[in-house]
Amino acid sequence: MILKEHKRALAFLGFLAALLLVAGCLFAWYEHTGQGNTKTTGMKQSGTVEEQAEAIVAAMTPEQRVGQLMMVGIQGTSVDQDAAYQIAQYHMGNIILFDRNMQSTQQVKDLNRTLTRQIRKESGGVAPFIAVDQEGGFVMRMREAFPRIPSEQQLGESGDPAAAKEWAKKTGKQLKDMGFSMNFAPVVDLGSASERSYSKDPAVVTAFAAEAIAGYEEEKIWCSLKHFPGIGRVKTDPHIDGDVVTASKEELLAQDMKPFAELIHTESPQHMFIMVSNVTFPALDPSLPACVSEPVMTGILRQQFGYQGLIISDDMEMGAMAKHYAFADMGVMAIKAGADLVLVCHEYAHEQETYAGLLKAYKQDASFRRLVDEKVVRIVRTKLAGEQQGYLPAAQ
Repeated sequence: MILKEHKRALAFLGFLAALLLVAGCLFAWYEHTGQGNTKTTGMKQSGTVEEQAEAIVAAMTPEQRVGQLMMVGIQGTSVDQDAAYQIAQYHMGNIILFDRNMQSTQQVKDLNRTLTRQIRKESGGVAPFIAVDQEGGFVMRMREAFPRIPSEQQLGESGDPAAAKEWAKKTGKQLKDMGFSMNFAPVVDLGSASERSYSKDPAVVTAFAAEAIAGYEEEKIWCSLKHFPGIGRVKTDPHIDGDVVTASKEELLAQDMKPFAELIHTESPQHMFIMVSNVTFPALDPSLPACVSEPVMTGILRQQFGYQGLIISDDMEMGAMAKHYAFADMGVMAIKAGADLVLVCHEYAHEQETYAGLLKAYKQDASFRRLVDEKVVRIVRTKLAGEQQGYLPAAQ
């Protein structure tokens, strides 16, 4: 009897050992394949946000890292076969929507939820920025679903900066409800056409833009100041072709760049990003547009002004860039110059060419690879902090 019990005990212990061995193997496989490495953007990892971001990026493939550098548009009102292929094959990490994507409030909410889920799946668990241009006035998406948002010129002429905050809060709340995390506003150019500027006076622009930033911050929507270093002087629409602003550096610093400089010094880079224009400023860079200029983005924005947030290029498909440079080159140029995110808004083929150029440079150029890795850590760190602060939805 005792012998039988002993044999049963040994058998039970053997079974337990086998079970633990299988469990250990399954856990190791789970971690190795990425299924268990905080597939929810690393928020369950220990350590600082910086350490979490570094760990997440270390686990990413080169393809996933390059995808984080891009913000792209899709066609249609749902994640159809083509859009799903674009996300899966090219790991596109961030999205911008236009009227072509927006039919109703519920449809946009469903679309953004689906985009977030699919991009997380293909990006190592990292959520996307989902952006829109909702400035008010002339530049508005989905007008039938929003109240009539005044243009910046109308707000500036009111003389009441608090009105900018109230409209930012109203706009931000509605965008948040629809699943957006970023609005490409406010415009801080001086005297832009189509009523897109608060004023020609840098002090007025700064005061109104600061209130708008505060309004978006309260609703937990990232905003983006645009279009650095300021395009109020342009004569040619950059959507059509390039333009040159001939003002001196001293004049640009005292006027066009002044709102950017002051807002950088007073506002948190965690709450606002900066979009850089595709206009050329010979006094700052004699040959290259701002969005691919190292003197503009690294020299002035980073070093002189001390900006620590994300830098986003304007759309590379605008005539100012697309008529003069190859898409395979533009993304690499922008990242080398100082951009963190490259915007390619419309054609899938152009998005793919930009991605392919970036990936090729990443694999062939060790210094570019180090630069990209630093930028992807900055992007992922921003997203992780955004989850904690309510700018991005927590992973399910």
